[in-house]
Amino acid sequence: MKEIHQILVAPHITEETSKNMVDPRTGVRQYVFKVAKDASKPEIKAAIEKRFEVKVDSVNTLINRGKMKRVRMIAGKKSNWKKAYITLKAGQKIAEFEGV
Repeated sequence: MKEIHQILVAPHITEETSKNMVDPRTGVRQYVFKVAKDASKPEIKAAIEKRFEVKVDSVNTLINRGKMKRVRMIAGKKSNWKKAYITLKAGQKIAEFEGV
């Protein structure tokens, strides 16, 4: 198994992810992380549970396609990256992201 820092690249905090972080009806929390492209769902779940000491209910992943960019006359492409939506069990939360 890979190390935690090899699986979890960074939290992906945007206005949209902050708005959807807590479901007001159920209180279930969902967090978004950038992860390694070759990381599997069980590896991501184990890394989150070990790093933040919480219980993960589900992991959904998707691959964001890199955008086409130009520098003067040369066209290039940014690399693809993988995003993971982590849903915690009811009553669980990650203290580091409170107040974000």
